[in-house]
Amino acid sequence: MENNGEPPAIIEFDDMILPPFPPLLEDAKKRFQEMRNLECRKDDVILATYPKSGTHWVWEIVCMLLKNKAEYSKETKEFLFLEAVPDISIVDNVSSPRPLNTHAPYRWLPKQHIENGGKIIHVLRNPKDVVVSLYHHFDNAKEFGEVPYFKTFCENMYNGSGQVMGGWFAYEKEFEQAEANDTCSAIFTVQYESLKKNTIQEINRLARYLDVDVNDEVVTEIADKCSFKKLKEANATLKDHSNVSKLHPKAEQFALKVYRKGEIGDWKNHFTVAMNEQFDSKFQEEMKDSKIRVQYE
Repeated sequence: MENNGEPPAIIEFDDMILPPFPPLLEDAKKRFQEMRNLECRKDDVILATYPKSGTHWVWEIVCMLLKNKAEYSKETKEFLFLEAVPDISIVDNVSSPRPLNTHAPYRWLPKQHIENGGKIIHVLRNPKDVVVSLYHHFDNAKEFGEVPYFKTFCENMYNGSGQVMGGWFAYEKEFEQAEANDTCSAIFTVQYESLKKNTIQEINRLARYLDVDVNDEVVTEIADKCSFKKLKEANATLKDHSNVSKLHPKAEQFALKVYRKGEIGDWKNHFTVAMNEQFDSKFQEEMKDSKIRVQYE
């Protein structure tokens, strides 16, 4: 999949700009339909997040809770990343309960899972920090070629016609509507900032949602092992990244750099006053009918 200096292919499907994972490059429609039609189990857990919203962090917490043990998974979350695994039937061989994960919008989540009231964990992170994290990720990975200056990148992310996974506004409003209207779903939303500030409390909330009877000692140990510093170290020293290279030509290279800062409010180091005012105006316009309350600091 080397491009010999040519600009990376831009994959567009269903009003989304998609990352160049091989299954999406080959046939994005087919992969999303495979995801939508995935045969699910009653105890499956699906972690659905907009990119750079804390997916790796929450996935690791969920894996530990499902095992009722503060023990890192040898596999990376990409091992069960639905839009990126080379063959989606790979997940059939994974023992239950399966902690699946995706960046797909709600409309493309497995239909059977939704109809069965399967557990869906949704992580919401403030969009200013999301765009900063996306900027650094794309600048490192070069998934879409050279990255413009941050101001231009930010404007493209929230005002451009084609946005990653359809854009943060559309993605979050779709989940909000599903949580309010879809009586068949069992969506649990955790805010990135709340998990950062009240880790023990939020892990306990997740445990109750997952029907896991976990004691205080294990919860405290999970919180400690899933701190940013220790997760970053575990990712570099304990994780098996051997299969990650199949997901993207440079996947293994930036999988080791997936943990950058993990801070709340890093947007303040990137947004000018004018950019912040422009974004706030856009947010008010897009989210005027939404009840979502974002935590910016």
